[in-house]
Amino acid sequence: MIDPAHTEASLKSKPQFYGAPLGILMFQRPRDPFDRPFIPGSVGNAGSWSVPVRYKTMPGLSFDRILGPVAADVAQIVAHAAAELVDEGARLITSNCGFMIRYQEPVRAAVDVPVLLSSLLLGPFLERSLPRGKALGIITANASSLTPDLLALAGLRSERVVISGLEGAPAFSAAFLSCNADLDIAAVENETVGAAVALLETRPDIGMLLLECSELPPYAAAVQRATGIPVFDYTSMVEFFVRGLIRRPFTGLG
Repeated sequence: MIDPAHTEASLKSKPQFYGAPLGILMFQRPRDPFDRPFIPGSVGNAGSWSVPVRYKTMPGLSFDRILGPVAADVAQIVAHAAAELVDEGARLITSNCGFMIRYQEPVRAAVDVPVLLSSLLLGPFLERSLPRGKALGIITANASSLTPDLLALAGLRSERVVISGLEGAPAFSAAFLSCNADLDIAAVENETVGAAVALLETRPDIGMLLLECSELPPYAAAVQRATGIPVFDYTSMVEFFVRGLIRRPFTGLG
């Protein structure tokens, strides 16, 4: 006779889905009439990744709710959503906002897989690889929200970091901050490139750029063409870990 309790425990220990190792936490988008798609390169576009992914919307959580100090109710929502992704078979957890660094530790405590909630976690690796006398430039959605305490949570030394925000860029702000207009892809690309070029003109000692926002990877190639320096983003960080999860044999001549 089958023990129902044992069967239930066995089912809970097995993933609900297979072959999608990357789990991504997503904000709940407001209902509006505007066309703001997740384009290729965006964290929210499944085609941006080299492996299948699973998305999990965090109910009731918007961008604004995670800008302040850590809130217990928010931490519970984020951790619960991450745990659900792991139950479904995710072997790596990330999110669609760099400011989620505030909730990195609560999620790490809730799951038993690697957690990379913020692209800022890539920052210390980049900063330590820079030549002496060089700085790391960060392009962010909102410079005033990328406070020293957030940099510290990521392990970044603020004296080696130069920040530029897109809160004053009309097309970016309308699509992603105030959410009151369609996404103008060409305009956002121009604004992102312009911010990077202006930052380097102000600080020619910048040796690398990190695009903090999850909506900026689509424009990384254009930024690199304009600046001529290495450019990194969410996809750089996540794909690095994906390659550690799924190793493939080397081939070639011996």
